[in-house]
Amino acid sequence: MPLFYPSFDALRLADRLLDEIGKRTPGYEGRVGAAWYWRLPAGILVTARLDNTVTEERWDVLRAQASTPRAGVFSRADFPFAAYATSATSPPFIHDLQGVAEWSNRLYFQMGRLIEDAVHWLGLLHAVAISPQVSPPASFPALSRLERRLVRYALDELEGYFNIKALHRAFRDEISRSRLSALAQTWEASELLTQRPRRVTYALRVLAEEE
Repeated sequence: MPLFYPSFDALRLADRLLDEIGKRTPGYEGRVGAAWYWRLPAGILVTARLDNTVTEERWDVLRAQASTPRAGVFSRADFPFAAYATSATSPPFIHDLQGVAEWSNRLYFQMGRLIEDAVHWLGLLHAVAISPQVSPPASFPALSRLERRLVRYALDELEGYFNIKALHRAFRDEISRSRLSALAQTWEASELLTQRPRRVTYALRVLAEEE
């Protein structure tokens, strides 16, 4: 936990980054105080905070931690902004001075890459949370053969999006649109799909791979 905390203005800038991660991951609760939270199955709580490696006037790393040791080496993750810089001499950071904050070297920041890595890490945690060793199997029933095919089609053909129209077009002889829509709603409520636009989570991918 940092000894110094970001100003409100710095947190507001970081909100845009964390909210983008939250749109692509299940269980996102948003920011409370100076941290951002995710609530995952099996009682796993994930927190993310801004931190600094040089001075408290420049926030240059996002540190995330899960509340469970069951995630093993994945229970903590650091995302230093410099690791996503296109210039070794101009690392990006949030300059925070006397309550006024702004991005420095933002043009050299591959923010999309950081978002992808954070989404991947949270997906791994979610997959851990639904494994039989963590959650009772009844919490996430085994998928039928058709359901596994739907998930694989979404991953292979729809870039991970669980698009009802496209899936019904491909599987119209095997499942009705109303049943497909009901399935999507059930999976979204179980956080196996993200909120709209619905995407397949790593957890659902794991279930689809089980025979």
